[in-house]
Amino acid sequence: MRKQCPNCGYPVQTCLCHAVQPVTNYTEVIILQHPKESRHAKNTVRLLNLALSNITVIRGKLAVDFTELEQYLRADPKPTAVFYPAEQSTEFSHGAEKASARIKRAIFIDASWKQAYGIWQNNAWLNRYPFFKLPLHQSGQYTIRNSDLEYSFSTLEAVAYTLASLEQLDPAPLLRLLNTLTAQWQRFLPQRD
Repeated sequence: MRKQCPNCGYPVQTCLCHAVQPVTNYTEVIILQHPKESRHAKNTVRLLNLALSNITVIRGKLAVDFTELEQYLRADPKPTAVFYPAEQSTEFSHGAEKASARIKRAIFIDASWKQAYGIWQNNAWLNRYPFFKLPLHQSGQYTIRNSDLEYSFSTLEAVAYTLASLEQLDPAPLLRLLNTLTAQWQRFLPQRD
C-alpha cells in the first residue's frame, strides 16, 4: 500500500500540501457528498477542505443521512441557497446579485451526475431553498474528469466561482490548487503524439 500524506491524504509522491493556500470565506459552504465520491482519487472536495476556512462536508445519499444537517439549518435559519442545475435553478450571474447578496450559506452536491440527481430527489427538504446554477459562459477546467453535460464543473470550481460572486473572493488560489491536482494526474496519463 502506498504511503499517504497525513495532511492532504494523497500519496506522498503526489502530495499537494505545497499548493494549498488558505482561503478565508465568510459564506458557510456545505457539501453533500455521495459516499462513493468521497473515495474517488480525483475528488476535489478534499482540496476544498484543505483550503477553505468555512466548510462542512457531510456524506450520504438519503434524507436520513442528512437529518442532523436539516435540523441545524432549521435551528439557524440564515439565508441559504442550493447550487445545483435543476430545472427551477436561476442562473447565478451578475444579474442575480440582488438575491445572492443575502446568501450566507451555500449548499453543493458532490457526486457523479446520476448520484447528484439521486441525492436531490431523496432529499426533498433541499427544495425549501432557492436553487442556482452557474452561467454557461463559464467553462470547467477540470480536464482529467469531464462530462459532456452542460453546467459540468468540478465541485471545487463551482464553489470557487460562487464565492467569487458572493464575496468577491479571488478564485485563483482554489483554481491553482485544482490545476496542480490536474498536472499531477496528467503525469500518469499516456502521452498522445
